[in-house]
Amino acid sequence: MLIHEERLRAMYAGGRGNTTARRFARFWAVVFAAGLTPRRWITLEVPGRRSGRPTRFPLGMAEWQGDWYLVPMLGGDCNWVRNVRAAGHRAVIRRRGARPCLLTEVPTADRAPILRSFVQQVPGARPHVPAERTAPLEAFAAIAAGYPAFRVDFTRTARRRRWWWIAAIAAVVVLLAAAAAAVAGQPPVAPLTLPVPAAPPSGAPAEEWRIASGSVAGFRIEQTFLGMTSEVTGRTGGVTGTMTVHGDRIDAVEARIDLLTLTSDGREPAPQFATSLETARFPQAVVRLTAPIVLDAAFAAGSAVTLPATGELTLRGVTRPVTTTLTARRDATGVAVLGAVPIRFADWQISEPQGYGPLGSLSDHGVAEFLLILRST
Repeated sequence: MLIHEERLRAMYAGGRGNTTARRFARFWAVVFAAGLTPRRWITLEVPGRRSGRPTRFPLGMAEWQGDWYLVPMLGGDCNWVRNVRAAGHRAVIRRRGARPCLLTEVPTADRAPILRSFVQQVPGARPHVPAERTAPLEAFAAIAAGYPAFRVDFTRTARRRRWWWIAAIAAVVVLLAAAAAAVAGQPPVAPLTLPVPAAPPSGAPAEEWRIASGSVAGFRIEQTFLGMTSEVTGRTGGVTGTMTVHGDRIDAVEARIDLLTLTSDGREPAPQFATSLETARFPQAVVRLTAPIVLDAAFAAGSAVTLPATGELTLRGVTRPVTTTLTARRDATGVAVLGAVPIRFADWQISEPQGYGPLGSLSDHGVAEFLLILRST
């Protein structure tokens, strides 16, 4: 033992704890209530029989035949026993929280095996109980009248409280599942497509073109929520620029995209993109052609054609080369050009969009997509 048995007895001379014992009791009451010790060590809270104020006692419980029992090591005249009886045997067990309980007093004839279990399982009680832990049951039966035993029965209030917690957790799970299903069930924003052509074109293409209304540009990023995946899409119609054509060759294209007008559903701003792209500092993205694109007879005749293109993309003040395959078609009203460029955020020093913590995330890459409607000037 950390403290000699004789000293332990002296600390409780006359059945009452001295100053040292009370100091130890206050310390262990805090430790046991915090749940820093094995399960049997608890703090009992019960109203004082005179003051009515809550009083706390650090105690060790004994387990016997599947139930927990409290036994006073100083006998039935100790303070906590008298308080429990005055309170109608109702009390609170504190260990990682508070659980109301009813302390049911065991008849004297049935106490012997409980008392022996108590002495065997709670070492601090041994100096105060006049029966050795190895003694036969008869020795404990002989002292049973002076040592009451209380079975700890947690009340319905505590059970209801546990059920409220279970119901709350279940509700959270249902809400998360519904949110995940909503994420997975969100209809994806339709991909950009070439518009239906008007009348077939005639004559040679004009040399100077401007990007007109109906043009769209934006980003598409995959998101994951509770294992469900969908896409986050930001779009804007704020696209301006020019194209230069000489004969059968596109020599120059420059498109400027107003990132401040990006929306996530055509109405609401897209804050994820605004934060990651730092649109307040870098309000535009710029796409430029860096190598001519050769046009064939099918394009001149009004057929949709695929055209490999090499250019550069400027995002967040960083310019990098990009390659893609465009789909283009000419009709009587102008030229439509469709394309998409894979974007790895780190390549443009873009902060990854903020995710959902442990519940989900947004990808570290995406796709920049555009539809350019060009009219001759």
